Amino acid sequence: MEQHHYHKVVTLDRDIVDGLLFIPDISGFTSFVHSTDVLTGKQITYELLTAVIGENELKLDIAEVEGDAVLFYKYGSAPSLCEMVHQFKMMTKAFETKRAELQNSFSQPLNLSLKAVAHYGPMTEYAIGQFRKLYGKVVVEAHRLLKNSIESDCYLLLTDSLLEKSDPVGDDELLQHGIRSNKLCEVFGSLSNICFTYFDFSEEKALKQVA
Repeated sequence: MEQHHYHKVVTLDRDIVDGLLFIPDISGFTSFVHSTDVLTGKQITYELLTAVIGENELKLDIAEVEGDAVLFYKYGSAPSLCEMVHQFKMMTKAFETKRAELQNSFSQPLNLSLKAVAHYGPMTEYAIGQFRKLYGKVVVEAHRLLKNSIESDCYLLLTDSLLEKSDPVGDDELLQHGIRSNKLCEVFGSLSNICFTYFDFSEEKALKQVA
Protein backbone atom coordinates (compact mmCIF):
# COMPACT_ATOMS: atom_id res chain seq x y z
CA MET A 1 0.00 0.00 0.00
CA GLU A 2 1.33 3.44 -0.94
CA GLN A 3 2.22 5.57 2.04
CA HIS A 4 1.82 9.33 2.11
CA HIS A 5 4.05 11.52 4.25
CA TYR A 6 2.87 14.93 5.39
CA HIS A 7 4.66 17.71 7.22
CA LYS A 8 3.28 18.11 10.68
CA VAL A 9 1.93 21.62 11.21
CA VAL A 10 2.03 22.83 14.79
CA THR A 11 0.44 26.10 15.82
CA LEU A 12 2.51 27.95 18.39
CA ASP A 13 0.88 29.18 21.55
CA ARG A 14 1.02 32.85 20.58
CA ASP A 15 -1.81 35.30 20.14
CA ILE A 16 -1.90 38.00 17.50
CA VAL A 17 0.56 40.67 18.64
CA ASP A 18 1.68 43.99 17.15
CA GLY A 19 5.28 44.00 16.10
CA LEU A 20 8.01 45.35 13.86
CA LEU A 21 9.15 43.78 10.59
CA PHE A 22 12.51 44.94 9.30
CA ILE A 23 13.92 43.59 6.03
CA PRO A 24 17.40 44.65 4.85
CA ASP A 25 17.78 43.64 1.21
CA ILE A 26 20.72 43.74 -1.23
CA SER A 27 20.19 45.94 -4.30
CA GLY A 28 21.77 44.65 -7.52
CA PHE A 29 21.66 41.04 -6.36
CA THR A 30 20.01 39.55 -9.46
CA SER A 31 22.70 40.93 -11.79
CA PHE A 32 25.36 39.83 -9.33
CA VAL A 33 24.09 36.23 -9.33
CA HIS A 34 24.01 36.12 -13.14
CA SER A 35 27.57 37.49 -13.50
CA THR A 36 29.31 35.58 -10.68
CA ASP A 37 30.17 31.91 -10.39
CA VAL A 38 28.17 29.99 -7.80
CA LEU A 39 30.88 29.37 -5.19
CA THR A 40 32.20 32.94 -5.28
CA GLY A 41 28.67 34.34 -5.17
CA LYS A 42 27.77 32.16 -2.20
CA GLN A 43 30.82 33.29 -0.23
CA ILE A 44 30.28 36.98 -0.97
CA THR A 45 26.58 36.81 -0.10
CA TYR A 46 27.35 34.99 3.14
CA GLU A 47 29.96 37.58 4.15
CA LEU A 48 27.71 40.56 3.37
CA LEU A 49 24.64 39.22 5.17
CA THR A 50 26.75 38.19 8.15
CA ALA A 51 28.07 41.75 8.38
CA VAL A 52 24.51 43.11 8.35
CA ILE A 53 23.27 40.66 10.98
CA GLY A 54 26.23 41.54 13.21
CA GLU A 55 24.97 45.12 13.60
CA ASN A 56 21.65 44.18 15.20
CA GLU A 57 21.57 46.94 17.83
CA LEU A 58 17.78 46.80 18.24
CA LYS A 59 18.11 43.13 19.28
CA LEU A 60 15.69 41.96 16.62
CA ASP A 61 14.86 38.29 16.14
CA ILE A 62 15.49 36.62 12.79
CA ALA A 63 12.59 34.77 11.18
CA GLU A 64 14.55 33.68 8.11
CA VAL A 65 17.23 34.57 5.60
CA GLU A 66 15.80 34.75 2.08
CA GLY A 67 18.62 34.71 -0.45
CA ASP A 68 19.63 38.37 -0.48
CA ALA A 69 17.50 39.56 2.45
CA VAL A 70 17.11 39.05 6.19
CA LEU A 71 13.64 39.03 7.76
CA PHE A 72 14.00 40.56 11.22
CA TYR A 73 11.08 40.99 13.58
CA LYS A 74 10.32 42.08 17.12
CA TYR A 75 7.06 41.96 19.05
CA GLY A 76 6.03 44.90 21.20
CA SER A 77 6.20 48.67 20.90
CA ALA A 78 7.68 50.29 17.80
CA PRO A 79 11.18 51.80 17.92
CA SER A 80 11.60 55.51 17.32
CA LEU A 81 12.37 56.95 13.89
CA CYS A 82 15.80 57.98 15.16
CA GLU A 83 16.50 54.40 16.32
CA MET A 84 15.43 52.96 12.95
CA VAL A 85 17.63 55.36 10.98
CA HIS A 86 20.58 54.67 13.28
CA GLN A 87 20.05 50.91 12.92
CA PHE A 88 20.01 51.14 9.14
CA LYS A 89 23.08 53.37 9.00
CA MET A 90 25.04 50.96 11.21
CA MET A 91 24.09 48.03 8.99
CA THR A 92 24.91 50.01 5.85
CA LYS A 93 28.32 50.98 7.22
CA ALA A 94 29.13 47.35 8.00
CA PHE A 95 27.84 46.27 4.58
CA GLU A 96 29.93 48.86 2.71
CA THR A 97 33.07 48.05 4.71
CA LYS A 98 32.70 44.34 3.97
CA ARG A 99 31.85 45.01 0.31
CA ALA A 100 35.06 47.01 -0.13
CA GLU A 101 37.08 44.21 1.48
CA LEU A 102 35.50 41.60 -0.78
CA GLN A 103 36.13 43.68 -3.88
CA ASN A 104 39.82 43.64 -3.06
CA SER A 105 39.88 39.97 -2.08
CA PHE A 106 38.13 38.73 -5.22
CA SER A 107 39.50 41.44 -7.54
CA GLN A 108 36.11 42.21 -9.01
CA PRO A 109 33.70 45.16 -8.74
CA LEU A 110 30.67 44.54 -6.55
CA ASN A 111 27.87 46.88 -7.63
CA LEU A 112 25.77 46.10 -4.60
CA SER A 113 23.98 48.31 -2.08
CA LEU A 114 21.78 47.87 0.96
CA LYS A 115 18.18 48.98 1.25
CA ALA A 116 15.61 48.20 3.92
CA VAL A 117 11.86 48.13 4.48
CA ALA A 118 10.31 48.54 7.94
CA HIS A 119 6.63 47.89 8.69
CA TYR A 120 4.53 47.52 11.84
CA GLY A 121 1.28 45.79 12.67
CA PRO A 122 -0.50 42.70 14.00
CA MET A 123 1.00 39.30 13.25
CA THR A 124 1.31 35.81 14.65
CA GLU A 125 3.44 32.76 13.99
CA TYR A 126 3.25 29.03 13.46
CA ALA A 127 5.69 26.15 13.10
CA ILE A 128 6.16 23.55 10.39
CA GLY A 129 8.50 20.93 11.75
CA GLN A 130 11.55 22.81 13.03
CA PHE A 131 10.76 25.98 11.08
CA ARG A 132 8.91 29.01 12.45
CA LYS A 133 6.92 31.21 10.09
CA LEU A 134 5.44 34.65 10.64
CA TYR A 135 1.89 35.13 9.44
CA GLY A 136 -0.31 38.18 8.84
CA LYS A 137 -1.26 40.88 6.36
CA VAL A 138 1.66 42.99 7.60
CA VAL A 139 4.09 40.23 6.53
CA VAL A 140 2.69 40.12 2.99
CA GLU A 141 2.77 43.92 2.75
CA ALA A 142 6.38 44.14 3.95
CA HIS A 143 7.55 41.75 1.25
CA ARG A 144 5.59 43.55 -1.46
CA LEU A 145 7.06 46.89 -0.39
CA LEU A 146 10.47 45.65 -1.52
CA LYS A 147 9.08 45.90 -5.08
CA ASN A 148 8.39 49.65 -4.95
CA SER A 149 9.01 52.46 -7.44
CA ILE A 150 11.85 54.15 -5.51
CA GLU A 151 14.70 54.82 -7.92
CA SER A 152 17.44 54.85 -5.30
CA ASP A 153 19.44 51.68 -4.59
CA CYS A 154 20.27 52.67 -0.99
CA TYR A 155 17.33 53.74 1.15
CA LEU A 156 15.31 53.09 4.30
CA LEU A 157 11.54 52.79 3.82
CA LEU A 158 9.23 53.25 6.83
CA THR A 159 5.48 52.75 6.51
CA ASP A 160 2.91 55.11 7.98
CA SER A 161 1.76 52.23 10.19
CA LEU A 162 5.20 52.21 11.80
CA LEU A 163 5.67 55.97 12.01
CA GLU A 164 2.25 56.44 13.64
CA LYS A 165 3.35 54.14 16.49
CA SER A 166 6.99 55.25 16.79
CA ASP A 167 8.30 57.58 19.46
CA PRO A 168 9.09 61.05 17.99
CA VAL A 169 12.04 61.54 20.35
CA GLY A 170 15.14 62.36 18.30
CA ASP A 171 13.30 63.34 15.10
CA ASP A 172 14.63 66.91 15.25
CA GLU A 173 18.18 65.56 15.47
CA LEU A 174 17.73 63.84 12.10
CA LEU A 175 16.70 67.10 10.46
CA GLN A 176 19.71 68.87 11.96
CA HIS A 177 21.98 66.30 10.28
CA GLY A 178 20.37 66.84 6.90
CA ILE A 179 18.43 63.57 6.74
CA ARG A 180 15.73 64.31 4.18
CA SER A 181 12.58 62.27 3.71
CA ASN A 182 10.23 61.64 0.80
CA LYS A 183 6.58 60.58 1.03
CA LEU A 184 4.80 58.16 -1.33
CA CYS A 185 1.62 56.08 -1.48
CA GLU A 186 1.42 53.06 -3.79
CA VAL A 187 -1.08 50.33 -4.64
CA PHE A 188 0.35 46.81 -4.74
CA GLY A 189 -2.06 44.58 -6.67
CA SER A 190 -4.93 43.45 -4.49
CA LEU A 191 -3.41 45.06 -1.40
CA SER A 192 -4.75 48.32 -0.08
CA ASN A 193 -3.01 51.62 -0.74
CA ILE A 194 0.16 51.68 1.38
CA CYS A 195 1.76 54.99 2.31
CA PHE A 196 5.35 55.29 3.43
CA THR A 197 8.26 57.64 3.97
CA TYR A 198 11.70 56.82 2.65
CA PHE A 199 15.14 58.22 3.36
CA ASP A 200 17.51 58.18 0.40
CA PHE A 201 21.12 57.45 1.40
CA SER A 202 22.49 56.92 -2.12
CA GLU A 203 24.04 60.40 -2.25
CA GLU A 204 25.69 59.92 1.14
CA LYS A 205 27.05 56.55 -0.01
CA ALA A 206 28.48 58.08 -3.21
CA LEU A 207 30.23 60.84 -1.27
CA LYS A 208 31.87 58.31 1.04
CA GLN A 209 33.09 56.24 -1.90
CA VAL A 210 34.70 59.31 -3.49
CA ALA A 211 36.34 60.21 -0.19
